[in-house]
Amino acid sequence: MKCEDLQLNLPVYADDILNDDERAAVEAHLSQCPLCRQKLADFQELRNGLRSFARPEMSSQLLNSVRTAVAAQLQTTSPQSKSVFSDDFKEWLQMRVMPYGVGAFASLILGFTLLWSLLSAAHIEPINNSAQSDSFPNSTVLLAKANPPNNPNSFDLTPSEYAQTRFAFSAESPSINPQGALIALTKSLMRGDMKDEEVVVVADVFGNGLAQIAEVVEPSQNLQAVYELEKALKTDSDYAPFVPANLDRRSDSVRVVFKIQSVNVKTNLKPVQQ
Repeated sequence: MKCEDLQLNLPVYADDILNDDERAAVEAHLSQCPLCRQKLADFQELRNGLRSFARPEMSSQLLNSVRTAVAAQLQTTSPQSKSVFSDDFKEWLQMRVMPYGVGAFASLILGFTLLWSLLSAAHIEPINNSAQSDSFPNSTVLLAKANPPNNPNSFDLTPSEYAQTRFAFSAESPSINPQGALIALTKSLMRGDMKDEEVVVVADVFGNGLAQIAEVVEPSQNLQAVYELEKALKTDSDYAPFVPANLDRRSDSVRVVFKIQSVNVKTNLKPVQQ
């Protein structure tokens, strides 16, 4: 055995902590190596010198202060609570149950939200249809016909009768005079070249039923139509395009957006033979 192999066992040889095989190997080497014997003697001399030192004595006051400090530290330190569940169960709960649980809960919320929105939309649609069907049941709609039939049962709607059907919104939307020049103008436009076109103007309606164009928003390709419209709005008060303000219960001057559009309505009705 070489001296390098005893560098760890030689210092503790005298402490009786080596097993029998290691102690026998050290003793066999010491019997042949004077250098290692000298090192062992130095270690023993150093050990005996350390043992000769007197143990320092601690005063009673210092000892009591240390004991008091340790006791206070132990009282302030709260004991750690022991968990009921094991580490494996905690890991399974965090890695398996929590992700799937959160995903399932979110899916339920999304499903209920989608179902509620579908049911709400299905409930609102009948309400809207009924509201549209019940809105203004007594209102009258004027349609300009290019070729009115000679029907002896037809009747003319008077301005006062038409205005009575629009009291709910006539203050902001003046009523058209069913016997005025504007209705006659629409009939003439329908017979003319205005096909699939529209005219949009901003007009000021006065108390006597006459009106004046303030701005042409969307002119027609037929410039004559805009000229005829302006002429119809400024016609004689007996054929005013709108009903008087006292019939509409509105102010003497109201600005409106007026639109004339050509619309073809197919009724698929067979002509009646007389």
